[in-house]
Amino acid sequence: MEKLIWVLMFAVATVASFVPLEPLVLSLLVFGLFVFISVSLFQRFQRDDHWLDRVSPLVGVGIGIVAFIVYAGVFVAWFNSSNDSQVWQVIPQLVFMYMGVYLFVMTTASFMAGATRQKPSRFFRPVLIFTVFFYGAMLLLPLQPGL
Repeated sequence: MEKLIWVLMFAVATVASFVPLEPLVLSLLVFGLFVFISVSLFQRFQRDDHWLDRVSPLVGVGIGIVAFIVYAGVFVAWFNSSNDSQVWQVIPQLVFMYMGVYLFVMTTASFMAGATRQKPSRFFRPVLIFTVFFYGAMLLLPLQPGL
């Protein structure tokens, strides 16, 4: 099911990349892709045995912080080098959204696991629910009239 969702996401992102879209439609498309990413992450985090459960929570937080620094560097480099072509907006947004949400959930779950002495996989879904809710609300902000 997860592979089918990824094929559907990349198909929609590829088609949307070559069709000129108005900002409202593009915002709705990015929100729709975010919903697909959320479903994919929920399926990924439902697995019982996660590699993060086998290491110390401090290692998970350290990996998460280093990965966030690398992620921010790659994002800034991509943003500075990309042109205004819509092709370079939709597909990288899809990849950056997935990686960002995954890193945030992994790092936050490791931090919470260290604070409560539980396995990090126990916190994946609750953290993901809050992340999806607030990030989805942020994506819909440009659709508000007067903003």
